[in-house]
Order: sequence, then structure tokens, then C-alpha cells
Amino acid sequence: MSTPQQTQVPISLETPEPLSKVQKFAKAIGEIVKTGSPSKPKLREPDTFDGSDSQKLRTFILQCKLNFRDHPDLFKDDKSKVSYVLSYLKGTALDCFESTILDPDQPDWASNFNLFTDELASNFGTYNLVGKAEAELEGLCMHDSHQAMKYFIKFQQLASHVKWGEPALPRQAYNGLAKHIKDDMVHHNKPNTLAGLHRLIQAIDA
Repeated sequence: MSTPQQTQVPISLETPEPLSKVQKFAKAIGEIVKTGSPSKPKLREPDTFDGSDSQKLRTFILQCKLNFRDHPDLFKDDKSKVSYVLSYLKGTALDCFESTILDPDQPDWASNFNLFTDELASNFGTYNLVGKAEAELEGLCMHDSHQAMKYFIKFQQLASHVKWGEPALPRQAYNGLAKHIKDDMVHHNKPNTLAGLHRLIQAIDA
């Protein structure tokens, strides 16, 4: 009886050539495509607000609004926005709304976000915010060791609460500048707008 012949499969003993940089790059791109695009970064949740520090209310509301904008599908109406903010209240702030939350007859602010934030501000916001901002704006000074960028960031924050406009704002911003900045400004045309003054000071203090 004859023995069946076996097919010989040639085996290469040669070492595969290493991938070139181009091939490695193409392989890496392929892996990224397989796994899909990276997920959207998640915004941090707002810090809880207990009403003990009125200065924190504006930041708290801003953090909530950032999440509204990042997840429009979850916050399609004002009622969902109000419920979200209420879930991050605690302490005195939550106690203030507890009775109305449990009341079957809901107040107007329960379905109107602007009315709700007005309610929060009237109970826990800074008293006379405009007057306080004006006083801080008039007393704001940039010392020689300060950076112009930080000075203008603080100035803009306070200016957003007042209604001075041009030319009062650039005049007040100039008055608060450090002496060495003012000395350097004599070599330039003095801007008559806050934006123009900001650009000039950045160039001087760069």
C-alpha cells in the first residue's frame, strides 16, 4: 500500500522587515478609526450652593448654565433647568425653597428659569450689586508688581455689573494703571476705547 504524499509548505526563516515610520503612522491612524472618535469631554458639575456666601451665587449660576449649553437635549425647557439647580442647593438655600417644592401649587418661578434666578438673587445675592461693583471699580489699582492681564480681567468682571460705557470705563481703567505703564504710554497715542486701551497695555506689558 502506497503512503499518501504530504504537501510541503515552505517555511521562511527570514526575519520580517521592521515597519517604517510611515507604516507605523498609518497603523496608528487605523487603530484610532477602529475605536471611533474620542467622546465629548464632560463638564464638571456645579459646586453646591448653601447660601452662606453671596459672592459664590454668580459662579454657581454660571456653572449651571454651562451644563445647560453642553447638554441641550437634557434641558429643553425651563422647568428642567430649575429642577437641576434645585438639586444642587443645600443648607439654608434649600430650606428656603423646601415648602414651595413640596406644595402642589407650584409658583411661577418653578417653570421660569429667569424668575427662579431672580428669586435666588433676592434671597442670597449680593445686596446692591451695582453699587458694590462701582465702589470696587473706583478703588481698583494695578501695582507695579501686578500683571496688566490680571488687572484687566478683574476690571472687566466689575465693569460687567455697571452701566458706565464709553468714555467713563477707559478713563477709569487708565486711572488704575501702574505708574510705569502710564509713563510708557506717553510714547503712544492714548486710546479712547476700553478695547483699544487694553490692547495697548498688553503690548507695553508683554
